[in-house]
Amino acid sequence: MSQTPWVACLASIRFDIDVGPVVEHVVPPNALDNEGKQALTHTAFPDCNPECGHDLVFFFLMKDCIIEAQRNGHSSTAPCNDLSSSVSVGREFPHVVETARNIYGATYYRQKSDEAVPRGYVQQAVVLLSRLPYFAVHELILRIVAPRLCQCCPLSPDTGKVPVLSALSPVPSTLFDVDLTFNPSRYSQEDVLVRAMGEIEKWPTPHPHVQYNLTLLGQSFTFVTVTRRLRALSGHLPGPPRRRVMQLDDRVTFLGPERQSLSEYEALPLYSLFREHLSYLTMIWELLLSHEPLFIWSNTPSTASGAALAVASLIEPIEFSGTIRAYLTVQDEAFARYSKMGKSEPFMPVENTIVGTTNPFFFRAFEGWKNRLSVFDRYARSSGSAKVVKKDSKSSPKSCNDLESVVTVEEESVNPDSSSDGGALSANVDTDMAGSPCVFTYDSFYPTLTAAKKRTLTRYTSPSRRSAERCSPFHQRGVSAFSSSFSFLVDHRTQTTLLLKRLEQASHLNAEAQLASLSAHSWDACARVDEIAGEGPVPGTTEKSDGRSSPKLAFCHSIADDIVRKFFVTLTQEFLTPVRSWFQTMTSELSVFHLCDPATLAALTPESFLYFLKENRTLVPSFLTRHPFKTYSAMYERFARGPLFSSFLLKLIDKGIRQGVEEMQVDTWAAEHPEEKERMDMYSALQRLVEREMTQSVDPDVVFVTSAISLLVGIAAHMSDPLRERLMAQISELKP
Repeated sequence: MSQTPWVACLASIRFDIDVGPVVEHVVPPNALDNEGKQALTHTAFPDCNPECGHDLVFFFLMKDCIIEAQRNGHSSTAPCNDLSSSVSVGREFPHVVETARNIYGATYYRQKSDEAVPRGYVQQAVVLLSRLPYFAVHELILRIVAPRLCQCCPLSPDTGKVPVLSALSPVPSTLFDVDLTFNPSRYSQEDVLVRAMGEIEKWPTPHPHVQYNLTLLGQSFTFVTVTRRLRALSGHLPGPPRRRVMQLDDRVTFLGPERQSLSEYEALPLYSLFREHLSYLTMIWELLLSHEPLFIWSNTPSTASGAALAVASLIEPIEFSGTIRAYLTVQDEAFARYSKMGKSEPFMPVENTIVGTTNPFFFRAFEGWKNRLSVFDRYARSSGSAKVVKKDSKSSPKSCNDLESVVTVEEESVNPDSSSDGGALSANVDTDMAGSPCVFTYDSFYPTLTAAKKRTLTRYTSPSRRSAERCSPFHQRGVSAFSSSFSFLVDHRTQTTLLLKRLEQASHLNAEAQLASLSAHSWDACARVDEIAGEGPVPGTTEKSDGRSSPKLAFCHSIADDIVRKFFVTLTQEFLTPVRSWFQTMTSELSVFHLCDPATLAALTPESFLYFLKENRTLVPSFLTRHPFKTYSAMYERFARGPLFSSFLLKLIDKGIRQGVEEMQVDTWAAEHPEEKERMDMYSALQRLVEREMTQSVDPDVVFVTSAISLLVGIAAHMSDPLRERLMAQISELKP
């Protein structure tokens, strides 16, 4: 058994009372050496004591310790424009450089109270490592594999449903019924991992923007993979090219352009995660566009990692190209470096870094981080770092009201059995439509709206750093807060008022109107699950006339999540108006072949854009023009000199290439370019792009590759022999 394109390895970790976290099983068994196992226990096991009464799923990033990657000199399979990216700042143009040394991780964490075991409870983690940023897919795999593994636990097996809370489902929920065929008398925990990995190994190969209908350990489910830009556009990726064998069958449905799937971050429910921070989301948005670092703390790893990933999605349609350590522990080897930033080591001027954690020690260790966000998981009812308490405003002798730039959100603790995300929610989402978590009601939104409106009236100024630290609420538990000493430029009061108004209007819609507006969006954003073979209908599904149950959504979001998402997409698009206009001016005369040439990106310099901005000030959105040009242009300058600028240009180039490939008429092109040398140069530019996409991606974009190969065949047909035959042979090697 070997690692698969979907999953590099599965592992189980148990907390030993004497030695701490211990890796019990790894599948494939030779995937990790002792050093890799130790790194996994330091990264994938919670750095807190989240006694929540339910299981948790959280995401993290770690050094690629898979043995095969080490043998290959860190295989070039990691994506180039996501969590594994690093920033390289050149003198002329900042760009994203693939390090290929990190790997994605997802953990299913179980903490079960049982007086029959030492210490009175079992702590266990099931870990998935992958080189693909398919967060929803990773969670679905864990939600199927981990409960079955826990049912086979020799110490304290689970015998019923256990709710799970995650970034994608910030309300504890159960997706699947218990499959009683998995029990300690029939399977060991290692057997479950081996069987799961064996089935995943037989899945069709992964590709972006594709619908998959799969089965794992008897459970059927459907999902749509995320969209992404062509990895090959980022230039040379380290490591040798590797041709991958593709496996496609009737379980795969390629989606057309009319069916839009989401990016890796867009499925995260923004309102559910940040309802206590509605007044300050636009400020966090400005921090990201200005390439400012952000420290995030929460009382549970699921909320910490979810907030870190969701924050990165605020700037869509820009693909976040900085560093996200969605869940960082004090044992992580990167902790020492990050804790020095802002103190003994300065932040790079254009380094985008987002760090999420649950360890209160980080507050002191990260004193140099001037932008801090605390997002509280209201479903945690534990002691330790996850304890929920009310803050008594009278307990502090000095009020922070005069420190208007220190943004603080304070909320009372919420009963886990009541709504906490703006909908009529219960602890278990396996309900009928009347109790659907997708319904957003005004009654549940009113307290949030009132508090947000009150805070929106605050006028932001910049206090001294010492004053900010003195009144910072981060040392207090049970408080969600945001603080920053950054000099903001955007008219945040107006933008927040607009967001609250849209949410208020949506809260008055009836359930049918809300669900109708979400139906098409939900199918592409979320997975669907079916009943277990041989069992009855899954709760929450509807019975079809033929006796089968229709699939249900795996991760239900409310219309409030959709509104917040669309609001920030629109806000970002307004900010990008000058960038789009400049790009159009610079590339209007370029063909699809020119866009394939890396020299095109190199010619699109920040200096060129900033000069264009100075001459076209009318393109700047109104939420910035309340300031003089010299003031608001600073935000564009910070943006243009960082990796996000490069990331967005790559996305525009990607769009231009795809559109050009689809619309190009080969006969017309041949008539316009009669010289064979010129034709060959254009052919080579596209051919190299296709070859890099096919050999340096774990999930090559088959739809684009197929269209591009068809175009290459048409171009080759207009070449003379023997060049035509040589090109046709070359093209045949590219075909998937």
